[in-house]
Amino acid sequence: MEERNVLTNSVVKIIAFITLPIFLLIILLDIIVIYYSVANPEMKENKEFYDTDMFIEAYMDEVARVGATVESEVEEGAFIDEYGSWLDTPEELASKDMIFVQDGDYKIYYQNNYKKKKFIYLVVNDETKIAYTNVQQTAQSDSLEEIKRNIISNNKYWSISSNNIQTNIERLSSENIIFNQRLQHIQDFSENKQYYTAFDETVKTLDATNDITISNALYTQTQKVYKYSYVTLIVSIIIGFIEFIYLIYSLGHVKSKKGIFLSWIDRIPLEIVAVLYFFLFFIEAVIITSCISILAVDVNLAIMLVIIFGYFTILTALYGAGTLLKRIKANIFFKNTITYKLLHWIVKKYTNLKNVIANNTDLGKKIALYFIGIIVVSIILGAIFREFGLLLDIVFWIWCYYKIMKEVDKFKQIHDVVERIYKGDTNIKLDESLYTGVLKELAIYINDIAGGFSNAVNESIKSERLKTELITNVSHDIKTPLTSIINYVDLLKQEDIKDEKAKEYIGILDNKAQRLKKLIEDLVEASKASSGNIKITKEVLNVKELLNQITGEFEDKFSKRGLKVISKLPEEEVHIKADSRYLYRVLENIYSNVAKYASENTRVYLDCVLEKDNIVAIYLKNISKDELNISSEELMQRFVRGDKSRNTEGSGLGLSIAKSLTELQDGTFNIYLDGDLFKVAIKFKRV
Repeated sequence: MEERNVLTNSVVKIIAFITLPIFLLIILLDIIVIYYSVANPEMKENKEFYDTDMFIEAYMDEVARVGATVESEVEEGAFIDEYGSWLDTPEELASKDMIFVQDGDYKIYYQNNYKKKKFIYLVVNDETKIAYTNVQQTAQSDSLEEIKRNIISNNKYWSISSNNIQTNIERLSSENIIFNQRLQHIQDFSENKQYYTAFDETVKTLDATNDITISNALYTQTQKVYKYSYVTLIVSIIIGFIEFIYLIYSLGHVKSKKGIFLSWIDRIPLEIVAVLYFFLFFIEAVIITSCISILAVDVNLAIMLVIIFGYFTILTALYGAGTLLKRIKANIFFKNTITYKLLHWIVKKYTNLKNVIANNTDLGKKIALYFIGIIVVSIILGAIFREFGLLLDIVFWIWCYYKIMKEVDKFKQIHDVVERIYKGDTNIKLDESLYTGVLKELAIYINDIAGGFSNAVNESIKSERLKTELITNVSHDIKTPLTSIINYVDLLKQEDIKDEKAKEYIGILDNKAQRLKKLIEDLVEASKASSGNIKITKEVLNVKELLNQITGEFEDKFSKRGLKVISKLPEEEVHIKADSRYLYRVLENIYSNVAKYASENTRVYLDCVLEKDNIVAIYLKNISKDELNISSEELMQRFVRGDKSRNTEGSGLGLSIAKSLTELQDGTFNIYLDGDLFKVAIKFKRV
C-alpha cells in the first residue's frame, strides 16, 4: 500500500509537471489572441483580411520599407558601395547580386536573385534617370513600361507619382486612404519619383520580412480561436494554478525519505546550471525564431512548431524553477554555488591564518605578520580599485587602527588586574573568552596566579586565626589553675614554716609560677602582634627622650652586670610617628635581651642616626656572652633564645614580639650577627 501511495504521488507529480506547461502556453496564447482582437476590432466583424485596416497598415509598411531602402542605396544617379566606389560595370553589380539594363535615358537596376516575390515594386527617379525594381528581368520586363504593366496587372496594386495615387485597392485610393505617417514619408520623397507596387497573394515564398503575409496569417488564425479564448483562458488559469501550488508544495518531498530529496542536477553548482539553462534557452529562442520565419510559407506549420518548441521552453523554465525551489527548501541555494565555496575557502584560509597568528606566542613574529598582511591588503586594494584605491586603503588603515586599539585596550585591562593583584586584591578574575592568542594565555596565567594567591592568603589567615584562637583559649585555660597555684603559694609564704627545705621549695614554686605567668602573657601578646589583632594609636614621639628614658630605667640592671651604655644621639630633636606604648615595649624587649645575654663588663652601643630618604634608624649593639652559632632568622623565630641550656628566665618570644609590634607601626626591625656581635636595627619614617 505504501509503495502504491508513493507511485501515485510520483505519477501525479509527473502528470502535473508535464501538463502545466501546456496550460501556461494556452494562457499565453489566449492573452495574445485577446489582446490582438481588442487592438483589431474588425476581427469580431468577421471581415476578410484585405478589407481591414490591418491589411492597409501592412501594405503601407511594405511601401515605406521600399522607399527607405531605395533612398539609402541610390545616390547621385548611381549605386555606391560601402567604400564610396561607383558600381557601373556588370562585374561590380554582380558582386552585389544586381544587374542593370539601359532603357533610353533610364538605367534600370534589377535584384537578380531569380525568386518570384509576393510584393513587387518599381521606383523611378526622373531626375537622375535611375530605376530600381525587384521584378525579374526577362524579355517581357526589360523596359520601364513593361515593368509597370507587369505590376499593375496584379489584383492588388498601388502607385504614386507627383502625389497622384492610382490603385485597384479601394481602401488605398486617394478618396478613401487614411492619412498616416508612412504615407507622409512617401509623399515627402515622391517629388521627381514614381512608386509602383503590387501584392500577389498566390505566390508561395519564404519571406519572413513580408508584413502583409505575416499579418494575414495572424489575423486568420486569431479569428479562428478568438471565440474560444475566454473559456480556455479561465479553465487554464484555474487548472494551472492548482498544479502550480501542488508542485510548489510537493517538489523535493518523497514519502520514503525524510527531508528534501535532491536529484543529481540539484547538486550541480548553481552557476553551472545557470549557464546550461542560458544555453538551452538560447537554442530554443533560435529555433522558435526560425519557426516564425516560415509563417509566410505555411502558417499552420509555423504555429504548430512554435507551440511545440514553446512547450519545451516553458518545460525547461519550470524544471529550472523546480531545482531552484528544491535548493531553497533544502537551504543550499547559496551554499551549493561556486561563489559560496570560493568565499568559504577564502574565509577558511583566512581563519586558519588568523588562528596561526593569534596562537603564535612570539609577539615579534605576530606583529611582523600583521604588518605584512596590512601591506599586502593595501597593495591589492590599490591594484584592483585604482581610482578609489587610496580611499579604500585609508578606510582599511582606520579599521586596522581600530582593531589595534581594541587589543591595546585588552592589554590595559590585564595591566589593571595585575596592578590590583599587586595591591592585594586577589578576589578578581579575567573573562578568558574575551581574549585570543598571547593575551588569552596571559589571562589564564593571571587567573591562576590570582586564584593561588587568594587561596594561599585565605589558608594563611585561617591558619593564623586557628593558632591565635588556640593560643588564646589554651592560655585562658592555663591561667585559671595558674592563678590558684600563685595564690596558694602566697598563702604558704605567709605561714610560719620552720623547715628551711620547705621554704626553699616554696620559693622555687613561686619563681616557676611567675615565669609560667610571664610566658603565657608573652605568648598571648605574640599571637596578637603577629595576627595584627592590636589597635595601634599613632602619635608624634620624641626619639631622644624615649631612648634616654628607657636607658635610665635599665641603668641598674646594666650596672649589676658591668654593662656600660655608650650613647650617640643627634643634637637636634628627632620625631617619628608611632604608638608610644608598643614602641616602648619593643625597646624594653631589646634592653631586656641585652641585660640577659650581653657579656659582663662590656660596652653596649646605642646610636640614633638620620639616614637618607628621611629615615630615623636606632641601632643597639652588644657582645653576647654565649657563642651565637645560629642565624639571625633563627634567632628571630618564636621560642628561640641565645642560650641553648634554657636555664635563664625568658620565654624566647621577646624578639619575635618586638619585630611584629614594629611592623604594625609601619617600621622595620632587623637583627645582624657578626661572630659574637649582636646588633638590632629599628627604623621609622621621620616626621
